Amino acid sequence: MLEGNVGEIIKFSNKNGNLILIAKLHFYDGAFKSMGIEVRKEEEKIIIKGSKEILENIKTLLLRRDSFGDVVWSIFQNEYRTLDKLEEKVSKLQNEAIHTSSKNLLSDILSVKKSLTRMHRDYLRIRNIVETIIDEEKESMMAHRILRDINEMIDVVEYLVEGTTTAIQLMQNALSVKMNEVMKILTIIATIMMPLTLITGIYGMNFRNMPELYWEYGYYYSLLLMLAVGLVMMYYFKKRELI
Repeated sequence: MLEGNVGEIIKFSNKNGNLILIAKLHFYDGAFKSMGIEVRKEEEKIIIKGSKEILENIKTLLLRRDSFGDVVWSIFQNEYRTLDKLEEKVSKLQNEAIHTSSKNLLSDILSVKKSLTRMHRDYLRIRNIVETIIDEEKESMMAHRILRDINEMIDVVEYLVEGTTTAIQLMQNALSVKMNEVMKILTIIATIMMPLTLITGIYGMNFRNMPELYWEYGYYYSLLLMLAVGLVMMYYFKKRELI
């Protein structure tokens, strides 16, 4: 294994039996990262090139090194680790979205969705390369195995993308429920205030033939009347389980 920088462009070449594959591996540990890795076959030697971080991560995966296809297949098993972590993250976001809605939560969901979209794009490119290898019957047997795994990864990523969409919908539903509760409370308050406003308006006209205007206890009577109307309406709403 060689330590060094590898380009981000996914590609495959075969020159006189020397195979070169440049691919991307993805990592998620609270933050998403994608890094290039190069697998090269020169005569009987297989060389793996990538950053120190990526080489450390794939050490335990390289159990089979008999052929170029074995090495490539082993390296791609890293993606299952990343997908498992992203699946846990999406599940957590869905649970949070049920109970709360906030800009930070929406930002987290969109960030994960963007990462999954990038992974999906990379997997499609890898699948195209593997299908080309199969058509040319190079490393055909192992290429079919790699293709099967890549197709499975694509299915998982698409499922997780749908999961992030579901999380957004759940958050919107939670927000709608809160808005409905607020609107219900405001509607009840407005409904209670309407007859009180009517009473205030009637006694505010100050016509001469309104006996309450000259009554010693007219002011207190109007207050008690408004209080009684308010209490009756609150009792009605309470009985109807609206408050």
